[in-house]
Amino acid sequence: MRDQDQPGVLESVLQTAVDAIIIIDGLGVIESVNPATERMFGFVAAEMLGQNIKMLMPSPYQEQHDGYLKRYHSTGERRIIGIGREVMGQRKDGSTFDLHLAVSEVDAGSRKMFMGIIRDISDLKSVENELKQLNATLDQRVREQAEDLHQAQRKLEEKERFAMLGRISGGIAHEIRNPLNVLRTSAYFLLNAKAPAAEKQQEHLTRIDRQVAIIDSAVTALSDLARMPEPSASSFEITSVLEAILCDVKLAGNIGVEQDFSDDLPLALADEKQLTLVFKNLILNAVEAMSAGGVLRLSASLQSQRVVVVVADNGVGMTPDVVSQITEPFFSTKSRGMGLGLPITKAILEKNRCEMQVESEYGNGTTFSISIPSSGVQS
Repeated sequence: MRDQDQPGVLESVLQTAVDAIIIIDGLGVIESVNPATERMFGFVAAEMLGQNIKMLMPSPYQEQHDGYLKRYHSTGERRIIGIGREVMGQRKDGSTFDLHLAVSEVDAGSRKMFMGIIRDISDLKSVENELKQLNATLDQRVREQAEDLHQAQRKLEEKERFAMLGRISGGIAHEIRNPLNVLRTSAYFLLNAKAPAAEKQQEHLTRIDRQVAIIDSAVTALSDLARMPEPSASSFEITSVLEAILCDVKLAGNIGVEQDFSDDLPLALADEKQLTLVFKNLILNAVEAMSAGGVLRLSASLQSQRVVVVVADNGVGMTPDVVSQITEPFFSTKSRGMGLGLPITKAILEKNRCEMQVESEYGNGTTFSISIPSSGVQS
């Protein structure tokens, strides 16, 4: 492009630009405006030329503008020059609107001049405010829905607690009513029998003592379930725990044992005493399920950075309906027993951040898989 063509081209750009373009001198006096400036602010060019640029600003931007220019002339510090920013503009009718202002210094020889390019962003800000309001409304709705969900969950938990309380109450009644009936019978005999034989007295006293022990055992077991102590986690070898339990448990001659412990097992991270109770209970249950003989299978392996212990038997097994109830207090398939072993086992595992899975098929045995946090340290 030839130099003599440049003034005409620049003038054409100024005249057709969509954005307002204003040129001021070092004191802030307007020297040039383009047609877009007239449309944007409502003034004609003659009303703006020779006036201070502050006429297009509402307070407090008017006061700030003088400070910007003064600071720039004295220190050279740029607050708005060369930096785009959002400010407020003021039209001829006094109304204000949001605008984006970009100011640059113009090389005019010995004079300092500045050019401002202004874009009306009031529509954009309006949409932005609407979005903020929508987000605020959405946040409020989310909070309300979360509260509704929380209330519903709390009601459900309350219903479940009442249902559990009913099952526990029924279990307590069953476990204590029978011994109480025996106690009542023996007490009635001792109170009303005329000159009973010493042997008969001793028989009923022994029966009373035995039934009191049964009631005490029921209360103690229930208390243990309700007040399970918080675990004290430490690193330990799970295989040593399993081997020690096998040494303590008396196995009938018709029950064999298969062990499969991985060599690269890390130490388990849990309360060793509580986990010992868990596995002793599972092993005893497996042995009882094989009254006609069978094989107790124990294995331990590393899966997904957790130690997984499997206790399996090929005993009588359980139906799906029974499997779904075995961790409920006082549910039992045994003729003797209170049905608290597996509920206590479940409570211990949950407190120790362990997970339990049960697979069983009636007539073909049961498999318990216990996933335990790993310490990451090789045993």
